[in-house]
Amino acid sequence: MKRAPLGREETFMTFLTEAAGHVISSDMVAVFHSTDDALLASARVTASLLEGTAKSGLHPRAKQRLLESLNAGVTKMLEGRKDMVNAHGQMIVIHRQSNLAPVGFGCWGAPNAEAFSLPTSASSIESDAPEA
Repeated sequence: MKRAPLGREETFMTFLTEAAGHVISSDMVAVFHSTDDALLASARVTASLLEGTAKSGLHPRAKQRLLESLNAGVTKMLEGRKDMVNAHGQMIVIHRQSNLAPVGFGCWGAPNAEAFSLPTSASSIESDAPEA
């Protein structure tokens, strides 16, 4: 991926290959499907646990700890999914600011891509970079 200046304000256009765009789009869809499958499986495990232990004599405290552990795992998955939603929005902005802006990749569009706008000047990118 290379960047070229667009104008006087040191803005840049990202140059992507169409093949890379298709692979990224396909992989992003797979990430969301996999995450949703994991969330669904977690919901099923929770339901199975509740049904399976309903009249088992399992101490309420033990069941509470188990349910809290399951919930913590689901919460972490949801947090990770939210991060992927944010990354997807950033990818949409990059796509729209690239040479492939008119190319559709079959991925979801952003309902509000402006919320994910990225800096376009080199100085803004450098000032936002994490310190090593």
